[in-house]
Amino acid sequence: MSSCPPLTLSVQKPIVIFGINDINEKMLFQNGLTQNVVILYDLFECLGYCSYLLQNTSSDMICSYRTISLQNMVRQSMPISLFIEAGVSLDTLTRQYLRSIHAKIIKLYLGNILNIDIETVHYLNNKVFFHHHVVGDTDEIWTSPHYKQHIEYAAIINRTPVEKSRIVPYVWDPKCLIYYGNRETLTWSAPHHWTVQDIVICDPSISFQKCTFYSLLLAEAFSKTYPEWKGRVHIINGDRLSLSSHAINNVLSYLSLYQAKRIILHPRKRIHTIMKDYSSACFITHQWNNAYNYMTLELMYCDYPILHNSTGWESYGYYYDINQWDAAIQTLYVALISHKENINPYKTHAAQLIWKHSIHHPDMQHEWRTILNSL
Repeated sequence: MSSCPPLTLSVQKPIVIFGINDINEKMLFQNGLTQNVVILYDLFECLGYCSYLLQNTSSDMICSYRTISLQNMVRQSMPISLFIEAGVSLDTLTRQYLRSIHAKIIKLYLGNILNIDIETVHYLNNKVFFHHHVVGDTDEIWTSPHYKQHIEYAAIINRTPVEKSRIVPYVWDPKCLIYYGNRETLTWSAPHHWTVQDIVICDPSISFQKCTFYSLLLAEAFSKTYPEWKGRVHIINGDRLSLSSHAINNVLSYLSLYQAKRIILHPRKRIHTIMKDYSSACFITHQWNNAYNYMTLELMYCDYPILHNSTGWESYGYYYDINQWDAAIQTLYVALISHKENINPYKTHAAQLIWKHSIHHPDMQHEWRTILNSL
């Protein structure tokens, strides 16, 4: 383990600006990218940087963060050391300005960009301009470990050498979660009996990377293996399924849980609302090419049982393998019948996993400091 460097509180700090779409409370819990940038803001502050969010509008959520508009950034001639584009791209003239003041420009991709680009062209009939792929004057490409399969594509499309691409450490912090909620009111409570415990599925209902279908079929198989279970299945963002004839006619209508009206489709909700509405539920999530998910960490942080198939987190919580169907059913059974008895070791799992990715972990800070010093 790396030793923790001495705390220095310098007045003169290098400036880093995070370019991202305007942030507000709604966007914060709709897109993991937004949370990631806010967390990176805090991480860079811990590493001795003076962080800014590039924003055109203000909101209550970002009052505690430094913000600056593009116009003011240029007008004030800020001595910027690092500019990180996340989900948006600067125009060519602004990039040239940053280059003239010797700022490093980083393109941060946190998404399945290859898949997204293919789907976007397919569904929009080629009538699209990729605003996240403005090419030129980029020093490095960064992405998270669970998106490493896209790093070469990102480098090629930005005309940046592949050797100038990096897999940077994945980070998380509960700040966003607890800022808008009390930890005590968000904590899981044991149900009256496991046979009436509800199951909640929160993944986007129609998505190649986070889809409800596997989780839903797992709940259906579980109900047939253990018919004494009489709980319901709540699908958050499930109203999107009602817009899909395939989902209604070829999936839902064939499920006994749906026929028995035990599958409830809900509109999208914020994670705090979900926790309060289903305070005794068990959660199931299914990821594909998207191994790490903030929702898993949020639920584990608040003691909620959640089945996950996140490769890399196999040792933590209720992990299942999508290729081992019977074992997945048994994992769900264990989560339902014994989570109350397993709550203390589960807390340990959650604490270890969260600390592993914490922005305050000395090893994590050492990895990031090494990257920044090499720029």
